Amino acid sequence: MSLLFLLLILTVSAQAQEVVIDTTYYAPPPVVRERVIREDPDMNPSPRQVKRDRKATSRQALLSQLSEVQTWYVGAESGFRSDGSVLSNSLNGLVSNATLTKASWSALLGYTYRNAWTIETGYSRAPIHLNITIANSSDPLVFTYRNSGYGIPLRIKRRIGAGKQAMNGTGFWLTGGAWLIPNGTGETGNFKLIGYSQRGRNRIDTLRLNNTTTVLNDVTGIAELGIDYATRLSSWLELGFYVRKYWGLGNALKSNLDYTVNRGSQQQATIVANGSGWGVGVSLRYTYGRQYDVKKAM
Repeated sequence: MSLLFLLLILTVSAQAQEVVIDTTYYAPPPVVRERVIREDPDMNPSPRQVKRDRKATSRQALLSQLSEVQTWYVGAESGFRSDGSVLSNSLNGLVSNATLTKASWSALLGYTYRNAWTIETGYSRAPIHLNITIANSSDPLVFTYRNSGYGIPLRIKRRIGAGKQAMNGTGFWLTGGAWLIPNGTGETGNFKLIGYSQRGRNRIDTLRLNNTTTVLNDVTGIAELGIDYATRLSSWLELGFYVRKYWGLGNALKSNLDYTVNRGSQQQATIVANGSGWGVGVSLRYTYGRQYDVKKAM
């Protein structure tokens, strides 16, 4: 009976105990949520833009392997040009000749070799002027003559200085060349002036001045030397600035002046103009053709 009672107590005690099973080992891992920040669809480039960027990158990579050998361009220049004349006799301060500064422009065609040498030619509108200024109290008389007004320049340029090897075309150029100047033919004009000058209380002198201005030579020339600075705005456009010195090769215009006082003593003077002077301005060039070569291995 005692044994049976003991077994009954153990059975009841076993049923009353809570069975705890550790399931930590078998539990699935926690879910990890990744936080992904994506670009704003409104800011994403369009497929066309992506294609254009890839094309530009590919072109740049190709150009980096090539060397620019030859280019052809058309250009336009605009600026100011000064030219003076030479007076042989001022006729006692009655006559003077001022240096004139006028606008000029050119249309040009050019060829560049290896971004180091350039040759260009075209049409330039830059008249040669002859100025006659007659003293007349506070209001002087001014007479200005000019030739046909155009020239045909032939110019050679050489890249110089630190920008000599610049791949983008930026740098300084030393320029030199010559112009062919058709001056026209015939007489350009004349005038006759009469005036009076009082000497003392009762003495009045009669002054006469006659002038004849003609084209001295049908064709003359101009030599030039200058400095250009050029920079590329894009692969097709180039902006430049120039300063040039001009020397006339032969007189284009000539004025003959005869001066008399009281029909007695006579003096002569001449004024000649050949186009010598200075020029400054800007230029814009458009490259319409290129030739490349594969760079040599270093």
